[in-house]
Amino acid sequence: MRPGKRRRWRGRYWHDDDASRSRSPAERARNDHLLQAIEDTVGMKIGIIGAGNVGTGLGKRLAVHGHDIMVSFARSPDKVRTAAMTIGAGARAGSPEEAVAHGEVVIIATPWAVTLEAVRSVATGLDGKIVWDATNPLKGDMSGLAIGTSTSGGEEISRAVPGAHIVKAVPPFAEVLHSDSMEIAGQLPSVFVCSDNGDARKTIVDLVGQIPATAVEAGPLSLARYSEPLGMLLVQLAYAQGMGARIGASLIR
Repeated sequence: MRPGKRRRWRGRYWHDDDASRSRSPAERARNDHLLQAIEDTVGMKIGIIGAGNVGTGLGKRLAVHGHDIMVSFARSPDKVRTAAMTIGAGARAGSPEEAVAHGEVVIIATPWAVTLEAVRSVATGLDGKIVWDATNPLKGDMSGLAIGTSTSGGEEISRAVPGAHIVKAVPPFAEVLHSDSMEIAGQLPSVFVCSDNGDARKTIVDLVGQIPATAVEAGPLSLARYSEPLGMLLVQLAYAQGMGARIGASLIR
């Protein structure tokens, strides 16, 4: 640190006062919002867009750690209310706009076919927020990936909402999230966490650990081009090859 440079401790991260002053007002607002969200990953406000099995599974597992959950986005308001009851622990139902406004972190857990439309509809509200992309860009018949290799679902979401801090982290199967134990053959599955923003990445690493799963801080968002195909391989093994959904990948080191 160069002489005379002031730094303030916020949670687990240092914040440079002079660097903050050099930013535009809009950049400072986004940075302050991010710093506030990462100060403590216990008791956070989390909005979920996607009231299906993955969204409710993540919601259930995070709610027990004291997080304030609002879930949204289903075919009917009744299904969203049912999803909130499934999550329990005081989780509430709302619209996507309400879930985004509620969340310090927003989880995207929608089917890929509707994901980009869903995030674009709330893009303004996502500006400056940490967005956990829990989707995988599967084709509708699960025969393969709709996009991949030269781009990824995470990168496409980032392009759709460029003001947000996108973090790609494909969770374990919904069947595992809703089961009594996250362990598979005695060990927790790995979740590979990719983002261009290191602080946002660390925040999702912490939340993944609370599911619990073994979070692997994998690096930039472009590496989602490789973590998403891993998810596709597991889908094929689980369903096409008949291994069942209680499988996962694990990084051994």
